[in-house]
Amino acid sequence: MADQEQQVQPSHVVMLPYIAQGHIKPLLCLAQLLSQSGLYITFLNTHHNHKRFANLQALSKNFPNLHFDSISDGLPDDHPRPSFDLDYFLGINVATKPHFKDLLLSYRSNSSHHSVCRPPPPVTCIIADGVLSFPVEVAEELEIPIFSFCSHTARYLWEYYTIAKLIGKENNEEEEINPMPGFDLGCEDLPGFDMEILDQSPSLQVLIDGSLAMQRTSGLIINTIDDLEASSLPHIVPRFRKVYTVAPLHALLNSRLGDRSHVIASDGSLWNADQDCMTWLDSQPLRSVLYVSFGSLVKLSHSQLVEFLHGLVLSGYPFLWVIRQDVLFDDDTDGVIEKEYQVGPKEKGYIVDWAPQEQVLTHHAVGGFLTHCGWNSILESIMARVPLICWPNWGDQCINSACVVKLWRIGVQLDAIDGSSIQSTINTLMGNRRDEFQRSVDRIAKLAEDGISEGGASHKNIETLVNDIKKIKI
Repeated sequence: MADQEQQVQPSHVVMLPYIAQGHIKPLLCLAQLLSQSGLYITFLNTHHNHKRFANLQALSKNFPNLHFDSISDGLPDDHPRPSFDLDYFLGINVATKPHFKDLLLSYRSNSSHHSVCRPPPPVTCIIADGVLSFPVEVAEELEIPIFSFCSHTARYLWEYYTIAKLIGKENNEEEEINPMPGFDLGCEDLPGFDMEILDQSPSLQVLIDGSLAMQRTSGLIINTIDDLEASSLPHIVPRFRKVYTVAPLHALLNSRLGDRSHVIASDGSLWNADQDCMTWLDSQPLRSVLYVSFGSLVKLSHSQLVEFLHGLVLSGYPFLWVIRQDVLFDDDTDGVIEKEYQVGPKEKGYIVDWAPQEQVLTHHAVGGFLTHCGWNSILESIMARVPLICWPNWGDQCINSACVVKLWRIGVQLDAIDGSSIQSTINTLMGNRRDEFQRSVDRIAKLAEDGISEGGASHKNIETLVNDIKKIKI
């Protein structure tokens, strides 16, 4: 009888994202998709992020097979966690490893404090963010199959497998460094690492370690679109036992949720979205509003914030601007938004701490998106058919921006942070080149839509992933 009960137990997948919002959201979308397919999912966060999740009850209600648990990030609960603390971000691999291992062992012994009364089924496999190398080490120690999840593009991942070729390579006026094979871009589009100290960069080493650890897993799940990365994927695929391209995950999920998608989209966010901005958007003309958001980590100086504000007002277009409470480098500038905002008519702009971005981008009033070029934001903008103004800061944002501007031609880059340049760039996107960018983004969106439709690559790869997990013997 016990053997029969074990046979009918669902496959149990433990999913572990990196600690940043931009990594949590796509993996949570994947968790929801897998839970809909009958898999038992435990989604792990740090204790700190678990407490910040916007609406876990709603997620659990809509996805009965989706459960939540948390582990320590190595810091006391009352310890401050700045929005971008490099030592904290880089230290996660070391600080969290023992807690992750202990949790998996507790599942094995049925001694965990899981979010449901009954103990979870035995762990079938792990899906962990590829930025983290320690889950691979723990999975190998405990002999649990593990898949890597990549929240960024194949181009960005390919960079870390080939960047060693750039270390120590001299670049002089007579010899131009050629683009990397499969990259489609020039070396000027690589993230802003100083080539002279590239091999000594701790952040780069963490990314390289994670990328190399990925290759020891059962497969790579990557939130990208085949047709947009046809040059890079052939270089990635041979390095893995299996590769599942599944983007855009948010759109794939929404296609299966139907009318529930807008209700669920913001659940699981680390910020509470201001829904009142949707009413303001209702009052604005078709494609007239510029949406502005620099994601969950980018910070601005006081002067940059003021220049952005001046440029937005001078452009004449209404704007919806996300300004997080922790967006400024200088903590002594409370109230600067309210003071500086007197430069323009308030009816032309709406400022929020956080917005329901998927809903905003799909609103008929939004005609452009000024963004830091995080991969989630680009995918959401493509699916909403909204052209972009790119202001990349670090990491994959530089490559993403180059793809938007040079390869896909669905936006423009902001080259200078002054009111006049910002005004001019907005007018280019929203005014004299609007139709050009709209045609391009419509074409790219069609490729993405084909991928998530029945028979499309992303649609089939999710089904293949589910079947592969169900075949795992424990």
